[in-house]
Amino acid sequence: MRKLVYNVKVKGDIYMHIGERIKLRRKELGISVDDLASILGKDRSTIYRYEKGDIESLPLDILNPIAKALRTTPASLMGWEESNTPAVPSSPSSIDNEFLQILSTLSEEDKQWLLDLIKTVIERRK
Repeated sequence: MRKLVYNVKVKGDIYMHIGERIKLRRKELGISVDDLASILGKDRSTIYRYEKGDIESLPLDILNPIAKALRTTPASLMGWEESNTPAVPSSPSSIDNEFLQILSTLSEEDKQWLLDLIKTVIERRK
């Protein structure tokens, strides 16, 4: 199986491909595979396959959403530039905290419904 590999030298002779950079950035931010999959509307197995480099060609239309979800740039994920985006998320606002508290009380079905509603609202604003 052919891997989509965009190597960049990181330390000594160690090289990383795009999937490894996705995984590293996701872990830096403390985002689970399930959370990233939900944000992107993909299965967790697809995210694992991206990270392992098992998908023959990473669709370009998914690179921007992955970068956005990981608060970085497509160029950084490709290894063309270093990310200047801090890995430590800013402190959540009181609204963020309230939203997370309410969200934690919902069932998975209700969370999915709410996520779909939010996506619809965002799409309508474009």
